[in-house]
Amino acid sequence: MTSKSDPQAVSQVAVPQVADAADSASDRMPRGVRVGLVMALAALMTGALYLVAVRGEALLVDLAALGSRLWCF
Repeated sequence: MTSKSDPQAVSQVAVPQVADAADSASDRMPRGVRVGLVMALAALMTGALYLVAVRGEALLVDLAALGSRLWCF
């Protein structure tokens, strides 16, 4: 009889659960879709960082002007 405090018993129980979780994750989203989604998000973040680096001050001025028009009570 093993107890939950036995490290060997815990490792034998935990490994199949992790493998099952990885299999079900790949069933939900194919690898090609996942890679495409990650690449699209990376491109979007790269573009955002570029705009902040190049046009950062102008973006802040535009946001300030929009905020003053939007919240004028």
